[in-house]
Amino acid sequence: MEITINRESKSPIYLQIKKQIEAMINSGKLPPNFILPAERVLGERLKINRSTVIKAYMELKAEGLVESRVGSGTVVLAPFSKDGIQEKMYVPPLRWNQLESRRVTKSNEQTINNILSVFEKEKVISFASGVASEDSYDMELLQSIQTRLLEKYREKVLMPTPVDGCSELKHTIRSYLQQNGINAGTKQIMVTSGSQQAVEFLARLLIEPGDVVLVEEPTYIGAIQAFESYDARLIGIPMDEEGIRLDILETCLVKYRPKLIYTQPTFHNPTGMTMSLNRRKELLKLAYYYNIPILEDNPYEELYYEGEKLPSLKSLDNNDYVIYVSSFSKTISFSLRVGYVVAGENIINRFIKFKQITDIQTNTLSQYFVHEFVAQGYLKNHLEKIRNKYRKKRDLMIAQLNKCSIEGMRIFIPGGGYFIWLELPNNIRMNELIKLLGDKGIIVMPGDVFYPKYNIESNFIRLNFSYPKEQDIKDGIEKLLDCIVKCSNSNVKVRHPVETVLNPYL
Repeated sequence: MEITINRESKSPIYLQIKKQIEAMINSGKLPPNFILPAERVLGERLKINRSTVIKAYMELKAEGLVESRVGSGTVVLAPFSKDGIQEKMYVPPLRWNQLESRRVTKSNEQTINNILSVFEKEKVISFASGVASEDSYDMELLQSIQTRLLEKYREKVLMPTPVDGCSELKHTIRSYLQQNGINAGTKQIMVTSGSQQAVEFLARLLIEPGDVVLVEEPTYIGAIQAFESYDARLIGIPMDEEGIRLDILETCLVKYRPKLIYTQPTFHNPTGMTMSLNRRKELLKLAYYYNIPILEDNPYEELYYEGEKLPSLKSLDNNDYVIYVSSFSKTISFSLRVGYVVAGENIINRFIKFKQITDIQTNTLSQYFVHEFVAQGYLKNHLEKIRNKYRKKRDLMIAQLNKCSIEGMRIFIPGGGYFIWLELPNNIRMNELIKLLGDKGIIVMPGDVFYPKYNIESNFIRLNFSYPKEQDIKDGIEKLLDCIVKCSNSNVKVRHPVETVLNPYL
């Protein structure tokens, strides 16, 4: 094995040795299992320090060309492909969390995913979800619509649509909105993959880190996540029986000069409250005076159980200040993921750019399904059916809650929507209650997740009545009340961790 050292070269001696041995191995001059000279022997032969030879051999070992064997010394290995070398090398786990942007790290909330995962569990009574009842569908009708779609539109339902939605559905939405007092052209309407996507798009469009967004307190968790993911500063405005407190809102408008007001004026999630007509008009006046846009999130408007249907903020707005988002997820099917946004053409054009780099388009088949369902008049009968069903479930849940008189417990009765907002006694430790409920297979939404930064002083939980069966409402509320009583009377000082087999946020 001939090695020549060039002491005039700028290349370190150990690299000269390494490269020459590597070349001899690759050319086959040094065959597999060839034993290289001992470090001391080669050092003496080349008249260099032994440590220099050791360093050269270490480089060869790192590349998988040689290895040390007890009793033999340093031995040439059979040539490896890159794949072979990679199989032999130790590959440390990639630390993805260290690569994440600060924006993603701040929005690492899994609540909605945890809610949806409940549908894969058995023997669980969920009061946490926000979806329709499983028995609210006319399966024969849905099957006939699906069959008719393929016959009527054929390959069209399998092809792409414009990014902002298929023209048939947009015209249907336009007519549907006109019936509710909203006059918008098809260029002012965009179909989205659920209303949540539109909320995220507006946050992406408007929010710079540190910008203030005013929200009702409490408010929808999905909106909190969307705004906070763009580093917005959320300021919660308290509510009373007529909706958002305008006296406090105006003070915050002056103090913070927010980018946006986010509101759910009709059957608010989570409280179920509805903003009065006078409060809606006064809110618009404030928005006009302080030049602040409003995002109106209105997915529950059609699910009213008594009283008169109030006009939306968008229908009252003649100055293009209100961006209106809604969805067919609550009225037709959650899984269709078809929502829509109504805004000025300039806003819609921005959203189109966001959507084409997000999911390109909303599912074509879902769009045509919703179009047929609404355009053929099936939605009207379907709404009457589910209103009766959900009114009955709401009343049943209220009756069950009233069976037990618990001091400090207050029921907020909604006029529509999906949820009952329940205030609990202040002496209850929520983590203890959540654990106790989880152990009994009862899932609720704790109130703190609906407050920006979990800033809550009282104990609340949100109860869904649309999804659970009537018997589950009876059994589940009985267990819930039993757990509330136990926690109210408990003198245990230990705080239980909130992690149970059944995730408490479901």
